[in-house]
Amino acid sequence: MHESLCVIDRERAQALSDAIARVKECTTVGQAMDLNRELKATWVPGAPESVEEMEDEDLSPESPYSWNDTGAVQDGDWPPMPTALTLDLFAEADDEAWAALGSPPVGARRVTTTLNGDYLEIDPAREQVLVDALEGLGIEAVRDDALIASLSGE
Repeated sequence: MHESLCVIDRERAQALSDAIARVKECTTVGQAMDLNRELKATWVPGAPESVEEMEDEDLSPESPYSWNDTGAVQDGDWPPMPTALTLDLFAEADDEAWAALGSPPVGARRVTTTLNGDYLEIDPAREQVLVDALEGLGIEAVRDDALIASLSGE
């Protein structure tokens, strides 16, 4: 594990948190497949298995389902790391935002992992510097540890 600040658009974070909670509530394959279809049209990575994967297993819709038993969860690929979501958010940002976060004093950096993809690392000791940099870009920053924890499926 790594220690890093996360910056995530509140609406996106809440949508993902809600999707994770809904996936965890599924008790049958049919429920999980229906939810996956519902969320597929959104940006939210809403299920640890695709409908196609579940269909390939040739399970009936009434078969028991546990999100925690899926390969993506066991491999650590789902839910996505909040810091990977931070990287996604800033990948969409303009050069000014990247310059403000990547240069000192914030010093955010892209980290590549061999297992779970890339993420954006921001030193927790630089929280106020990060807040100041975001506010300088016209972005309001609000700390919400409970919301970030919910993105980890906790």
